[in-house]
Amino acid sequence: MSNDFRRAIEEIKLRAPIEDVVREHVPTLKKAGALWTACCPFHEEKTPSFKVDPRRGTWHCYGACSEGGDQISFVERFTGLGFMEALEILAARSGVEIPKTSRSGARQDPKSDPAYDLLLRASRFYAKELCGEAGRGALEYLKQRGLSDEIIGQFGLGWAPASGRELTHLAREQGIAFELLEQSGLARKNDQGRAYDFFRGRLMIPIRDAEGRTVGFGARRLGDDGGGPKYINTPETELFKKNKLVYGFDQALPEARRSRHLILVEGYTDVMAAHQVGLKQVGAVLGTSTTQNHATLVRRCGAHRISLVFDGDAAGSQAARRALHGLLHLDVEIHIVRLPEGQDPCDLLLKDGAEAFLARIEEAPDWFTLLCDDLAGLRGAQLSKSVDDLLELIVLVDRPVHRQSLIQGLAERIGLDVEALREQWRTSLQGRRRSRPAPGLAGSDLAPDDLLQPQAAPRTVDPRMRRHFEGLVGAVLLDASLVPLVRPHAISCEDEDLSRILEVVLEMYEDLDAVIDASSVLTALGDHPARNKVASLVDHASCATSPKVLLEGSLNGLHRRHEGQREEQLKSRFLELEVSIREATDEVTRKQARTELARVSAELTEVLRCGRTPEESSPSEESSVPHVSQTTH
Repeated sequence: MSNDFRRAIEEIKLRAPIEDVVREHVPTLKKAGALWTACCPFHEEKTPSFKVDPRRGTWHCYGACSEGGDQISFVERFTGLGFMEALEILAARSGVEIPKTSRSGARQDPKSDPAYDLLLRASRFYAKELCGEAGRGALEYLKQRGLSDEIIGQFGLGWAPASGRELTHLAREQGIAFELLEQSGLARKNDQGRAYDFFRGRLMIPIRDAEGRTVGFGARRLGDDGGGPKYINTPETELFKKNKLVYGFDQALPEARRSRHLILVEGYTDVMAAHQVGLKQVGAVLGTSTTQNHATLVRRCGAHRISLVFDGDAAGSQAARRALHGLLHLDVEIHIVRLPEGQDPCDLLLKDGAEAFLARIEEAPDWFTLLCDDLAGLRGAQLSKSVDDLLELIVLVDRPVHRQSLIQGLAERIGLDVEALREQWRTSLQGRRRSRPAPGLAGSDLAPDDLLQPQAAPRTVDPRMRRHFEGLVGAVLLDASLVPLVRPHAISCEDEDLSRILEVVLEMYEDLDAVIDASSVLTALGDHPARNKVASLVDHASCATSPKVLLEGSLNGLHRRHEGQREEQLKSRFLELEVSIREATDEVTRKQARTELARVSAELTEVLRCGRTPEESSPSEESSVPHVSQTTH
């Protein structure tokens, strides 16, 4: 980890105190002396076991979770994001810029990837064509829709010439291989092997990823010339995957993080119109159901609320349901805005402005209320099918209490009891497999596929050795002056996480200016999984009489355990040599084995004489010791 990166993390922590960060997500957090407490947000409990310690800059659950960490760990755990995404949320919140280099060195320059570079060149080519004679009609269309020159430039709109040869010809002149054009979705070959542009005679809309890199295009046909579908996208490529992209997300991210509110609409021009009138937190899913990848983007922006804005017709209703699929497991509020049939979000935004549009959003019901309202007046098979559709959404909600509340609410709305809904769900499940169980209803017996796969055997670490090293690590986290006593033993730690924490502490100890405590060690660990153990190690170590007493006990325990392991090894070797002597076919081999047996016998006798304390011996252990005073002849 670079020094600049480490300093940035420390600055983020200073500007975003841990109690403030936690309180944003856990409103029930209350001050109790020097600590802040609440019921743990990560499991159901009635008595508060979740504590935040501002002095150490850590949180810890003393209940079923037994987890803990710093601000970054909390955002990771609460949102399900990775280390860097959680850090970016806190950086945006605190106004700290993350350096271009990180723990693993320089970040990859997008320009170094030829596919990104080619797509950027293509975007500039299309934008230039829009401003030329060939793109005049497309430019007039955009102006008629009310889009400004600034927005047209901001979103990089362009025009693909109708001839279908210009881009491939330009690429050939610049020495760009056709294979790269084809892999990027920009060109193809006809039956005669002649290359041609994939996009021809269309308004071009660059689609960018969350980092703002062009990864593909949406293309709109203008007019009613019958030249194919109204919209086409770049074919699926290594860079362009619709189920991972939200159009305009790169530009919506800063405002969505600031407001904690993300608005999703249907179309490209809807996004542009929203940004033009000042609604910067607006993006669009690319005509697909939302996925786990989309949910990851939502977590990345830290939104507490999502508003889905769709047309009021049947197609809009279906689009709203598709949008819910990947989002319902998130712990966020989701509201659905249905516009009157025939009204387009782009036109409404440009005609009425941001304030009127936001008023519609504020008045919108939550998703469950809206879909329950749709059930009004339905009877028989039509009601049954609609209930099935709604149950499919309810079972996607992760939190058990919330899910059960929705089931109860649905039962009350349609005048049935909960058991009738469960029976309805069991019936609808017959004959089809689901990718995840339906907790709280009847799907708990349907295991997901990944649970059926054989799991690799976990690496085994002696639990007693791990316990002693936990005490040792906790002691030095509380008192850095004990580090020299720990250094000789670090190399023998077999637990990967504890070993990494010790490695970081030893590195920091070499820096005379470094402060070694839980918060600084968490910073230095970066995204290493070991950071999840630091808070609990410190909390358990705090229960000891003193760090020094804890360290002495841990070192004594390590010594006894090492001696015990050595004893076990000698016993095993002793038995092997006895077998070798019995099975030896010549006197030379037998003599060598007897000599080795005598040496092992003497060493084992010494270990038994000096090794273990009474509390570590047990009758079962003593009865398994070979009688070393007699050797086999």
